[in-house]
Amino acid sequence: MTPVVLFDLDNTLIDRDGAFRHWAGGFLADRDLDPTELEWVRREDDDGKASRHVFFAALRARFGLSESVEDLVGAYQEAIPTLHHPERHVLAGLRALRAAGWKTAVVTNGPATQESKIRSAGLDTVLDAWCISGLVGVAKPERAIFEEAARRAGATLQGWMVGDTAEIDILGGIGAGLRTIWMARDRPWTAREYEPELMAGDVAEAARLILESDSA
Repeated sequence: MTPVVLFDLDNTLIDRDGAFRHWAGGFLADRDLDPTELEWVRREDDDGKASRHVFFAALRARFGLSESVEDLVGAYQEAIPTLHHPERHVLAGLRALRAAGWKTAVVTNGPATQESKIRSAGLDTVLDAWCISGLVGVAKPERAIFEEAARRAGATLQGWMVGDTAEIDILGGIGAGLRTIWMARDRPWTAREYEPELMAGDVAEAARLILESDSA
């Protein structure tokens, strides 16, 4: 049966943090707001974990914005995919896995607009499938979304989960019976109850580790 490598999207296959900083800087500049507010905006974003409606309600209150929360969310969701671009090392790592016989897929929490990020980053050309929680009605760390991602890729739920978030990616992957790689992003691992099998600095390294493990 064909095995699969499942990848988280934000801050795993794409530089979500970099794109958000770019967007936030432009958001402040376009409204003639103090650029030193960037760090406050980043804290409110909470590395993408904050609900977009809660996040923009906070921005609206702090800066006295006239736009509605719905309009702010809509403009953000339209703009943010355009800030993601193909990255050679990411595409090369995914191609190497597929050339070695692995199926590859994204499994991500978020709205339907996550698909626009996938396409803007050129990932649609090197992935077998993607599974977005906002479209399938189930989210990480639930096993069902990992199963659905593997099914869409034409694979069995055997292989690896690669992601940057401990609970939803690593613990979720372990719960789905997958081996796991944590994208460390220069952070120490702090959870004591569980841990990833391996750690990687980028997608190319993660792909290399998987291929080396497969040949061992």
